This record gives sequence, structure tokens and C-alpha cells, in this order.
Amino acid sequence: MKNPLLKKLSWLVLLIAAAACSSESDPVANGGVGSNTQPSGLSCNSNGNAVDGARWISAWGVTHVTGTAPVDTTVRNIARITASGNAIRIRFLNLSDQPMDIGAAAVGIREGATGANLKLNTSKAITFNCGQTSATIPPQTESFYSDPILFKVDNQDDLAISLHVKGANNPGEFGATWIESYKLPNGSGNQTLEDSGAGYGLIDESRASTIPGTPIVCNGCTVYALRDIEVLTKDAKGAMVFLGSSSFHGYNTSQNAFKRISDLLSVRMLNEITRGQRDTIVNRGIGGDTLQNASATRLERDVFDTKGVSSVVVWVTNDLSSRTADEVIANYQDVIAKAHAKGINVYCPTWIPGAQSSQANLNGERAKLNDWILNSGECDGVADYNGEVEAPGGLTFLPQYNSGDSIHSNDAGHELWAGVTPLNEWVSKGKP
Repeated sequence: MKNPLLKKLSWLVLLIAAAACSSESDPVANGGVGSNTQPSGLSCNSNGNAVDGARWISAWGVTHVTGTAPVDTTVRNIARITASGNAIRIRFLNLSDQPMDIGAAAVGIREGATGANLKLNTSKAITFNCGQTSATIPPQTESFYSDPILFKVDNQDDLAISLHVKGANNPGEFGATWIESYKLPNGSGNQTLEDSGAGYGLIDESRASTIPGTPIVCNGCTVYALRDIEVLTKDAKGAMVFLGSSSFHGYNTSQNAFKRISDLLSVRMLNEITRGQRDTIVNRGIGGDTLQNASATRLERDVFDTKGVSSVVVWVTNDLSSRTADEVIANYQDVIAKAHAKGINVYCPTWIPGAQSSQANLNGERAKLNDWILNSGECDGVADYNGEVEAPGGLTFLPQYNSGDSIHSNDAGHELWAGVTPLNEWVSKGKP
């Protein structure tokens, strides 16, 4: 199709068709929803499924990154969810300027702590647009839903979302994680319903080593096309989103070990908070980001558009390399005002020594910012992560928590931070 206008019109028709049979539960967001029923018994109109106290809440999510697209093969995306329920739906994203062709999709439970093997007899096909086995996700699409699917999940299950990435012209649309995902060699075609993980390599085809003293390269730590996994659940009352930079993302924690603050807090949530009163955990951390950028470009999509969001933990900590404390405080105040307008609480950990330039430590800008976080009362809750790991003099980490690069903490630091987070207070706090 060479005519640009005809090409745009064809995608508009596709979007209208998808919206007419969307599984999204918010008719305002989609301009209407369909009423067909899948063979599973779940209505394609998810409003009909939110009964008996259960509702759709995001139980896992990522931040968008780009990379090299798989070619006519099957990817097996791994995601650890943070709620239990009897139905799920998958939310996809395609921010590129070209369509994404998904030839088939399936969900299963991963067997073991790593690898692409599935537990036997757990695989189930995922459908789209009220029963279609394939889908084309249009360009510049921030949210594209699968149909709801009857699939029992338990909190802390490792789900495997297998996608046949059809053809050779798909965009390189990924999400940033800190555990490995996998793919078969290019040209392997559709093997989405196979339980075996034989033949799968890392999704980014890398086993790169890391230069000592620099952040660890997390090999294969992306998922293809996924944005969120939502669970129809009575387990949780809302979602707690972690909007952060490299420390929330997981730099220099153990790969595949679920040692990040958010991972550890999801276990605390399960063990310490009564069912029905919990929050799910959605980690939107990405390396190198600043609060200035995150508040301007990621707040709406990564926080406010998270299904069921009730709070956001803000720890995007690279600004002080080039900005003042007052400028960063203004960003916090903007985030707080926008979040409060939507009934969302904002929680603020203090900034650690390595998360900005040494000059900010020497001239007192980091101390000024941390004083505002702890004492201004503008955040709905705080956690003094800095006070737990800062070495005397305020220029670096205590050695037992330094990962080796004097920028990020090791597993022990994340465990410490998760332990001092006032989780019960944050989860039980009323809306602003």
C-alpha cells in the first residue's frame, strides 16, 4: 500500500475493529466494549467479570525499551506475578511506527527457577478480539489487550507468556526486567504451546560480560511486546507502582534471583498483609532515568494508566549530576499534585550517595533534598534508604552494601531497604 493516506485509514479501521471487541474493562478508554463470550465462559467485556469482590489489577509490569526484534520465531517471556486469581489478561505495547504481528500466544507456568521449561499441562492459548488466535498490534499503540482467559495463578508464580512473533518485519519493542526471558532461533516459527524449553536461548542472544566496577549487564533481561499482566483478583485492593531508575531496575543485584527491593517487598506483602488488603507490586524501573524525564514522559503511561494503581514509590535518582535540589523538589511537587488529583499516594525514599555526582554530596545539594523528603511532609510516606547505607562523611556507601561501583547497592542493601520500608503503613494509608 503506497498511498500514505490509505495506509493510515487501514490502521484506523483496524483500531476501530479492535475497540469494538476489546477486553479492556474501561469503556471510556476504548470507546466501547464487545459483549461476545469466549469458550472459557469469560465475557470479552471484562466489566461482566468483576463480580464477588474480584476486579482487574495489574500484578506485573515493565517500562518500555527498544532492541532487535525476533524474526519468525517463538519468544518465551518470564514474569513473576504478585496476586492470585482465576483469570488473567495480557496488556501489550507497540510504540514504534510499524505494526507488530503476533501469530499465536499462550500462557503457562514456568518449571524451575530459570530456563524456558513449562510445568506439564499448564499451557493454554491466549486469544484476542473475542476469540482470534492471532493479532496485529497497530503502530503507536500504548495499550492492546488480549481476551481475558480462565487461568488459575498464585502470588509469586513465574508465568511464561509465549508469543509467535510472525514474519521478519516486526518492531523491536521490549520491556525492562531483571530476570531472563528466552527465544528460539530465528525462523523456528510457532511453538507457543510446547512445554519443553529445549532450544531456547536468551531473548537478546547475549552472554555479555561486564567490566569490573560498572553496572552489571543483565543478559536476556527484557520481555518482548509485554506491558502488564493483569489478574482478576480478590487478593489485592490496588497496585503499588515503583517508578525508578537503575536501583529500582535492579542494577548489580543478582540476576534471576528476585533480590530487588520490589521483589522482596512483594514477598513481605504476601506474608504480612491480610488477603484483600494487599497491594500488587509493579516495577517500572529503568536505568539512567531522571525524575525530570520520568515526571514529564513516563508518569501518565507508567503510573496513572496502571490498572488499579493506588500508590507510587518515586525513586528516580540521577538528576543531581546536573541540577539543583530545588529543581528536583519542584519535580516531586509536580508528581505529588498530579497523583493526588487522581487519588494516588506518593511515597519517597531518600537519595543514596552513589545516585548522583560527587559534587552534589560535597556541596550539600543531596543533603538538602533528603531533608525536604524527610521533613517537608509533602510526600505521603517516606523511607530513609540513605540513612541505612551512607558511610560516615556522606560521600559513599558503607562497604558492606557497596556493590563495587559506588553507585548501586548489592543484594544486602536491597534486603536492608526492603526491611526498613514501612510497608504496613503505606498499604493501609487512605487516599489523599
